[in-house]
Amino acid sequence: MLLNSALVNLFTGISIGAGVVIAQAFGRKEEEQLNKSIHTSMMLGVVGGVLLTVIGELSGSAFLRVVNTPSSIFQSALEYVEVFFLGLTFMLVFNMASGVMRALGNSRTPMMIQLVCGIIHVITNYLFIIHIENGILAVAWSSVLSQVLAAFISVFYLLQSGVMRIGNLTVDGPMTKEIVRIGLPAGLQGVVVTLSNVFVQYFINGFDVAAIAAFTAYYRIELLFYMPLCALGQAMMTFTGQNVGAGFYDRVKSGLRITLIFGVVYSLVLAGILLWFGREAFGFFYSESKVIDMGISIIRITFPFYFFYVFLETFADTLRGAGLSTVPMYIVLFNQCILRTVILFGFMQLAHDIRLLSAVYPITWGTAGFMLYRYYRRGTWQMRF
Repeated sequence: MLLNSALVNLFTGISIGAGVVIAQAFGRKEEEQLNKSIHTSMMLGVVGGVLLTVIGELSGSAFLRVVNTPSSIFQSALEYVEVFFLGLTFMLVFNMASGVMRALGNSRTPMMIQLVCGIIHVITNYLFIIHIENGILAVAWSSVLSQVLAAFISVFYLLQSGVMRIGNLTVDGPMTKEIVRIGLPAGLQGVVVTLSNVFVQYFINGFDVAAIAAFTAYYRIELLFYMPLCALGQAMMTFTGQNVGAGFYDRVKSGLRITLIFGVVYSLVLAGILLWFGREAFGFFYSESKVIDMGISIIRITFPFYFFYVFLETFADTLRGAGLSTVPMYIVLFNQCILRTVILFGFMQLAHDIRLLSAVYPITWGTAGFMLYRYYRRGTWQMRF
């Protein structure tokens, strides 16, 4: 849901800033700064999570009306939102703890925690759906439980490994300022891009219920692209932060090339598989032939060009890892907010066609990726230290 994404993206940006600061301090081998950055980051996770929970609970109903949510599903959507935000603090604490681990070069532990909690989520999802009459609420409560478990396990690991101490948790002023300097542009970018998708959602909701269902299923299938590519970008951001902190700029360039090649190959192979088995993929979520047909028409437009998103994500995260967040934010906002909205309105004037609506995504991925590449080529990121 867009409201969830907007608020989560705001704080995810702060966690990005924290990860960069931690990685750079780790690369420079500055123990005191590293300790401050870790404990400040975790405290920000708790404070930010509580704050966003309150905001989300108070604004959920109004936002559902803004995005033209059909009356037939309004109450169910509202109930889902209210439960979702109960687990938001735990989600952000886990995200921050995972960022700390990855910034220190440990990506395996957060992956294993997510895997275990993901399995528990699937099991509880099944059990809750059986015992809770409202299926949407069952899914929501299952998600909250998995988030609580992930947060507690990750914090326990940090405490047991000696990376974090409860008594050292604080909000250090200068460290918070640096985290916010790097992270706030990324967070605002996520919020504004998400809110710009209100226009897309508005037009989606202007189609029939089958189109809404098709896009709902599409966004779930799309995660097979989006999540691995985001993980690649985050890995590149940590890699960049550590190596820029240590002054190894050539390693950053080599890592970037490898990441781009891997991301493009992965996207093209996955696109081919999902286009071939598209009906089976959508059939996993819905059985109606109309929904499946609409879903196929969407992925035929977007999936062949998803490799464009590799360039957007990788260049943006490389620049952020070097401590440059503002210009990437402007580039992404221009392309995914202003340009996407203009193209969207233009396309909808031509025809009320779900394929034209789908086309705005690959077009703006491509333009953003190209502009980020041009900015990276200027070499400004090498002059930070």
